[in-house]
Amino acid sequence: MQQTKVEPLDAPPLLMPSDFPDKDIPKFNVIKSTTFMEDNGKDRKLYRTRGRRRGVLVVFSYVQFASELEDYRLGVDTDCQMLKYLFSEFGFEVISFLNLTKQETLTHMQHLPLEGVESVFIVVSSHGYERAGSWETDIRCSDGGLLSTLDVVDRFNNTNCPALIGIPKVFIFQMCRGDNRSALRPLVTGTTTDGAPFRDPPRARARPPRPPRIYSDILIAHSTLPGYVSHRNMDSGSWYIQALCAVFAARAHDCHVETLFTLVDQALECRFGPQTSDVHKWGFNGKLYLHPGLFED
Repeated sequence: MQQTKVEPLDAPPLLMPSDFPDKDIPKFNVIKSTTFMEDNGKDRKLYRTRGRRRGVLVVFSYVQFASELEDYRLGVDTDCQMLKYLFSEFGFEVISFLNLTKQETLTHMQHLPLEGVESVFIVVSSHGYERAGSWETDIRCSDGGLLSTLDVVDRFNNTNCPALIGIPKVFIFQMCRGDNRSALRPLVTGTTTDGAPFRDPPRARARPPRPPRIYSDILIAHSTLPGYVSHRNMDSGSWYIQALCAVFAARAHDCHVETLFTLVDQALECRFGPQTSDVHKWGFNGKLYLHPGLFED
């Protein structure tokens, strides 16, 4: 399975850690598409995914940590090999990084070769920590430094990465988001406003031009809910990645990505029980079909 080695542009070369060695992983049948999904012109557009640069999968894995700050994350090698196999079968280019420091992570995110791609999947796998009073999760890098999930997403927003405006960007975070191991209680939610209600300007005035969106075409998937642990088998890999690979292999040929993540959560419950995944859309207003193995040109 070919892996792309990336050197940052306009920056000093970084020492690239070696990737996981190839190992025997459970092989699964990736059902290929036989026809492209067509845009019916109603409600939601289709993101275009027909070309040879169908997409790029970028995996950032953190397994070993300086000064034994954290436990070695057994089973992550299986996760990574399954993801690489799955997305290579889809026709994606695969880029992977192992045990980067915080600064190395930020540098590589800034200089990924993503121009001209039709979709981007970013997977981050590490120890994670709940950030008090926030929906964000802190991610442990190999040197002990912490990045938040928003730090990662922000590297690819419309301001910082204009080359990906209009391109679907899917973020998958495989990590704990707290230390709660109990059965999940029913969640009660309420709504309110955080300021004065919006009022239209007087009709006699011209409306100012709308500023462009900072965040759009972004889907964020977490392996667990805020405050809760994310389970990982030390041999067969994390529960969530196992469920994700099984569902994407079986249904990516006829389901768009939002439906796939719904099916992943169902599979997570059916196969493993208590863990609940979490998905958010930030201006992700199109349907993303991956068309495994099918190319227009």
